[in-house]
Amino acid sequence: MKPSFADTLLAWFDQSARPLPWREAAGSGHRRDPYAVIVSELMLQQTQVTAVISYFERFMARFPDFETLAAADETEVLKYWEGLGYYRRAKNLLALAGRVVDQYKGVLPPDKAELLKLPGIGPYTAGAILSFAYDLAEPAVDGNVVRVMARLDAVPHVQGDPKGQRAVRARVAQLLPGRRAGDFSEALMELGATVCLPSSPRCAGCPVNTFCRAFSLSTVDQYPVKRAGQDRPVTSLSYVLIHDGEGVLCQRRPQGLLSGLFEFFRFEGKATGEARGRVRKEVQAKTGLADFELTYRGEKRAVFSHRVWEMAFWEAELSGAAGYIMRDAAFSAGDALVRIKISELAGLPCPAFLLDWRDGFLKRRGEK
Repeated sequence: MKPSFADTLLAWFDQSARPLPWREAAGSGHRRDPYAVIVSELMLQQTQVTAVISYFERFMARFPDFETLAAADETEVLKYWEGLGYYRRAKNLLALAGRVVDQYKGVLPPDKAELLKLPGIGPYTAGAILSFAYDLAEPAVDGNVVRVMARLDAVPHVQGDPKGQRAVRARVAQLLPGRRAGDFSEALMELGATVCLPSSPRCAGCPVNTFCRAFSLSTVDQYPVKRAGQDRPVTSLSYVLIHDGEGVLCQRRPQGLLSGLFEFFRFEGKATGEARGRVRKEVQAKTGLADFELTYRGEKRAVFSHRVWEMAFWEAELSGAAGYIMRDAAFSAGDALVRIKISELAGLPCPAFLLDWRDGFLKRRGEK
């Protein structure tokens, strides 16, 4: 008798699953550590596995459980997330840890309705927790699974479309085996991540190609259907790193996309090397400083999920003859600039697009 789709997929997974750190078996009756599952799943949102591994290991070493994370300072949590981007995930994780400790005694509830009440948890993440951690028969459907199922059944699901997600969840629920539900869910995702790729899928070596309707029809490249692209609005900005040799003027974003992160002085408009006069006027208007040397450090483009930032980078070094002393101050609301010692700058969480510039500055100053 021909093995079932589930049996074939699981046999392949047993031999081919990548040894990822969040896949380590857990004690206390769980298939996986629920805390490790939620940390890894939030980190993996819109981020490649290879980029996440080192972040996950550092994060888990510093914040090994919900209690430790719930007691942590937001600035430190963001620092451990620095470079991963999409920092709202880190803020959601911190808020979630507080709720889990306060309301569920430090244990993620194995209940979908309760999970969906927590910050940062949607249908997919809830399914991942129930399936990966608790081995429950709950579909965990991400983009990889949508792609696999669209090709398996030759159904034109639209990638990223909620209707398609619902249809795939219902289909996966039909295929879930009576045992090893968690392994099956992980195997589907593993297949999409390593074999059933968006482009150039490895169909000849696919363990379940005999079950795949799109493969039999030679139409794999038609599934899933790509979602119509949407133009991202473009924002133009300029950043100026103002320093006096010992301190740097910084500001902390109070809200929005980068809330909680530290930046240098910024103003609207991309002032490149030809706009030195404008940069000088902007710095003078904001700080009252007049005697400083400007150096153009180049430009950069940052692409977010729904927007694009075009930026120019400058440094302003105060002249020794300026007679101006930047005063240390506590951070306040709004875009107030305050002084941070250069030796402390590396310890503050900054947006990913500023990291190379910041680290280059520190290296030139002998701080890194």
